[in-house]
Amino acid sequence: MHLQLSVVQLITICAIANGFVFGFLVLRKKENRFANRFLALTIICMCLTFTPYMLDPPIWQEERWLAWLPFSLSYWIGPAFYFYVKSLTQPDWRFTKRQLWHFAPILLNYIHSIYHGIFSGNHHPYYWFHTTAELFQSAAIISVLIYMLITLRMINRYQHVLLDNVSNTAKIDLQWVKQIIRVIIISFAFILVFLIISTGLSGMVFFEQWDQYRTILLMLYACVLYWLSIHGFLQAQTLQLLRPEKENHNLPVKEFEVVIEKLHRTMQTQRVFKNPDLSLSDLSREVGISERAISEAINRGLGKNFFQFINEYRVKEVQEILIDPACSHLKIISLAFDSGFNSKATFNRIFKSYTGLTPKEYKSKNMP
Repeated sequence: MHLQLSVVQLITICAIANGFVFGFLVLRKKENRFANRFLALTIICMCLTFTPYMLDPPIWQEERWLAWLPFSLSYWIGPAFYFYVKSLTQPDWRFTKRQLWHFAPILLNYIHSIYHGIFSGNHHPYYWFHTTAELFQSAAIISVLIYMLITLRMINRYQHVLLDNVSNTAKIDLQWVKQIIRVIIISFAFILVFLIISTGLSGMVFFEQWDQYRTILLMLYACVLYWLSIHGFLQAQTLQLLRPEKENHNLPVKEFEVVIEKLHRTMQTQRVFKNPDLSLSDLSREVGISERAISEAINRGLGKNFFQFINEYRVKEVQEILIDPACSHLKIISLAFDSGFNSKATFNRIFKSYTGLTPKEYKSKNMP
């Protein structure tokens, strides 16, 4: 077997090696260990799945023993990533034997690969993309796309819950996961189109077209692997889990005013909104009212969520200082951090959403 690697193949090999390294590093992380097992499985499966794409078609014809290797793990990518996000958004969830069926389809694909590795003849120049192999690969890609869409919906629901429980969502809103999901959807949709196109090609026509398709495919997949493995490893160290309260009762409407008045008084006297990590549970302990009662009072009594309620006080605090001549020497970003915001981007976005102006515009327009 003679290997002649192109620059693109070398880049992809580096990406796959990088994926394996970061996959095992994520697996060894102590923080969020349960969730990180699924993230590591996702990364490693993506590495193994795309390894065959680097090899030229004749190699698969000559070296049939390659069919015995566990390359066809694309059926595991979707479930593994889905369970990773599920374990982050639902910390009390645990994997059970009943959920093993999510990974079962790989058995059929593996049996199919071995069958072709043993019995396919020279009239099958590249069984990976021919005969029924295209059906298995296409089904695997469709499976990944479906799981990604389901995971995206789960994150959207989780982010909605966050707004009722925390005042700063930057570190735990899983926005980076949503970005990766979008990239994976686009990338795997492209791969699916490639598989459909390759199904209609055979013999020399296929070999003539293979290189130009593979170049695009390898570069795209290399980018996805780099992003997922590195970003996933970094986020795995800092992600904080939200554990939603299980208490469930309805607050009588007549008590809304009492709770809201106490909340406003606490905000004005204790100024707890200046705590950048303030959560619903923190406020509950401060005012001596249950989390559910506070949440219902804010949601139903004020028509807001917890995130909006706290950040409204933070914006008002900044507004007052911005137009105070005695504080004109202070930097705007310092005011933002002192008022409870924990990032410049979040502050600018929230400030403009409340005032319709950027902090600088507001200061220049209202400064005496």
